[in-house]
Amino acid sequence: MPTGNSGLNPALLIKESLMQGETKHAQKNLVDHLVYKAQAGEEYAFGQLYEHFYDRIFRYVMFKTGDRNEAEDITTEVFLRMLESIGSFKFQGYPFSSWLFRIAHNLVVDYFRKKSRRKIVPLEEASTVAGSSLVEIDDQIDIGKSAAEVYSAMDGLTDLQQEVMSLRFAAGLSVKETAEAVGKKENAVKALQHAGIKKLRSVLDISPTKDTGTVTPNTG
Repeated sequence: MPTGNSGLNPALLIKESLMQGETKHAQKNLVDHLVYKAQAGEEYAFGQLYEHFYDRIFRYVMFKTGDRNEAEDITTEVFLRMLESIGSFKFQGYPFSSWLFRIAHNLVVDYFRKKSRRKIVPLEEASTVAGSSLVEIDDQIDIGKSAAEVYSAMDGLTDLQQEVMSLRFAAGLSVKETAEAVGKKENAVKALQHAGIKKLRSVLDISPTKDTGTVTPNTG
């Protein structure tokens, strides 16, 4: 709630703050402020929430579906659901982002259920859109593989490992946010991420070097 400088445009101030690389704590406070305003019916708040989360939601959905058109449609539906349901969101110790990504997750699950199919990925398109996410995964496992190879190897993970990896790297959620989104404890998320990275090393035929922490190709 503004406390002075009432002549300033709050939407502009919030947008500028988000664009200036505020700390995660400050951004959370701003997002919480936007949620309160959106629940009060302030249209600018919906727009700012959309701008703040759109890219992350799209990257997550694209990473899961591998289809740009479907990802755009599902992402749009996520924000329609947000618009319809934001009044029911309550601040109970978990962040708004977790609530929003749970909507995205449920819509992706519905998409595959209705299509009665699993992910059939056009790797070039999917890995291009999720490229920075895959670079982060590549950094974690230190393998120097192509984005398409890493993306393809994700199919070797369990559904929950894939979900954690998608939320952590494609969506950029913190461990806490990811834990709330998947309904697990933070330690469980860390374990799932560790197991996912270990599995990727195995699928991609590499192994960590004990002394340096780097990885070397398996020789059999």
